[in-house]
Amino acid sequence: MSTNHAARLARGEELHFRTARTGMIFLLMICGGFTIIGLCILGGSDGLLRMLGIALAVFFGLVGIPFAVWRLIRPALELTISADRGVRVAREGTAPWIPWADIMQVDREVLAARPTVVLRLVPQAQERWDADRRATQAVVEEAPGGPGVVIPQTIAAAPEEVLRALEAGHDAWSARSA
Repeated sequence: MSTNHAARLARGEELHFRTARTGMIFLLMICGGFTIIGLCILGGSDGLLRMLGIALAVFFGLVGIPFAVWRLIRPALELTISADRGVRVAREGTAPWIPWADIMQVDREVLAARPTVVLRLVPQAQERWDADRRATQAVVEEAPGGPGVVIPQTIAAAPEEVLRALEAGHDAWSARSA
């Protein structure tokens, strides 16, 4: 991905940041290993061990591996930044856009000893965000410096890159609306 976020946003492109896939690769390796163990147990034993082998092969081979591959192909979380529409933090499906007019500031915070990015919203927008979050039962971390939308730390890009992209989007929106 090009790191010149301002130029891409000025051309009308949307920036997409997805979750890191390393966890799913690890899960895929574990499922593969337990499937092999289950097949080995299945082939060389009888009785309860054979049933354990069937259970391991079915659960990890027929359920775990397809799930991990699906999550590798289609990650569960995506951050989208658009100069026109704003920011969308989507988890499984569509989520509402947070317009730039509702974002007062883009901050950096430290959450659980890791740097993260927080969108500070105007009070009315923060109330809507909290209501939507309760309605969808989304798991979103609380901002340490007060109300705000925490950009999840599972995004594959570094927090500095996400911060630069969000600042470029906010600047592009400010230039268009002025």
